[in-house]
Amino acid sequence: MNAENRKYMDVSTSSVVASGISDVGFVRTENEDSIWMHESGLVILLADGMGGHERGAEASRTAIEVFGELLDPVEIRKQARDVTAAAGVPPEIACLYTIIFRAVGKTANYLADRNKELNLDLYMGTTIVGLVLVAGSHVLWFHVGDSRLYRWRKESLKCLTVDHSIYAEWKAAGGKGPPPARNLLTRVIGINPGVDADIEWDKREKDDTFILCSDGLTEMVTDAQIEEILRAENNVRDIANGLVNAALSAGGKDNVSVIVCKIQ
Repeated sequence: MNAENRKYMDVSTSSVVASGISDVGFVRTENEDSIWMHESGLVILLADGMGGHERGAEASRTAIEVFGELLDPVEIRKQARDVTAAAGVPPEIACLYTIIFRAVGKTANYLADRNKELNLDLYMGTTIVGLVLVAGSHVLWFHVGDSRLYRWRKESLKCLTVDHSIYAEWKAAGGKGPPPARNLLTRVIGINPGVDADIEWDKREKDDTFILCSDGLTEMVTDAQIEEILRAENNVRDIANGLVNAALSAGGKDNVSVIVCKIQ
């Protein structure tokens, strides 16, 4: 592992402790993934760009910048004061749906304009997965593409997102016939301006551990291996390092990015 090819990010607050790692891997020459955490630890984002060379990196950075700006925790609380939420839905949750749809649209429109401006043969685009801690006891997550979110709770691992891919649709339909390529996505920000994010929310519990990751991890490491690392490690930095190193040991064919977040 070359330290120059690896980016680290850490946050520790009374609500959450989180550690992020993004590594270029052994095959790619540039890292097209982007990771970001608000200093409060309340908003965590991971994006995986595509488009070749610097364009994928530009796409993922753009998504992080737009989402990071619109998902400012102070602004979310301010906007939530004017929201009339449905029964049982915290105002911040209702507010976040609008903000996330706005962020997806703003990012998609910008990247679509850039694709036309540069007259690219291979359009740039990006996946994104995000986690937002809200309303004192809740957590909201969203995603576009095949970047995933896992939750480790009471010794049980659950993938909370469903990949927006041809392969995932084939598998859900029963997996009949030859499997399609895993990297054929049905949703990505930047190619189709009308794309929407899947958004879900739930109550959070103390010691819940969330893992945001790019497909550079999940194409190299099985869920069983992820569980094994979670059982062996407790510190979020050690978990993140273990996951990234496992992907590299399996070949490191893509950029691999992981953010591990533990609820305090």
